[in-house]
Amino acid sequence: MQTLYFSLILFITTSWGSIFNIETTGKDFIDSIAWMSIEDVSRIAEKNASKKNPKDEKLILIDFYTDWCGWCKKLDKETYQNAEVINLMNEYFYPVKFDAEQRDSVSFINKTYKFKSSGSRGTNELALALAARDGRIGYPTITILNCKGEKLAVEAGFKTPEKMQLMLRYYGEGHYKTMDFATFEAQVKQQQLTD
Repeated sequence: MQTLYFSLILFITTSWGSIFNIETTGKDFIDSIAWMSIEDVSRIAEKNASKKNPKDEKLILIDFYTDWCGWCKKLDKETYQNAEVINLMNEYFYPVKFDAEQRDSVSFINKTYKFKSSGSRGTNELALALAARDGRIGYPTITILNCKGEKLAVEAGFKTPEKMQLMLRYYGEGHYKTMDFATFEAQVKQQQLTD
């Protein structure tokens, strides 16, 4: 009987938030990132590119990964499961996960990108065009594009949930337009000290 009672209490407490849509961090909680396909984001960017001042100013975030990349898996398991990362990502970005070794050709903003073989592996030309730095690409790499599909930044390497939150706020809230990242980070740390 005690086991049944304990199970019932456990079920009620774990279900409570989803039943009543309890808010976290002052916003409606969504339990996962709303990943989109590269094709869907391409249509949005093409539509915005044809406008002088698009109303939709959400940025595009592309996470370039490979299936053998340990740091990519850690990013998925730890950082992308963080509630604040999820909220920031869904609020400010059209997020895309793109397998950089994808063999299928893809179209992005009226251009077709094919697989470029290199030994036993290779890289899709989209990853080379958007994620390479100095002709090289590492994984994971996150590329930020404006709403028209123009590259704003390439961020290489794993990011903890805290670092990812900072990066998402920096770009998503538009701070990149007025200051460099180091200045933004220092301001956030200073504000945390005074709060």
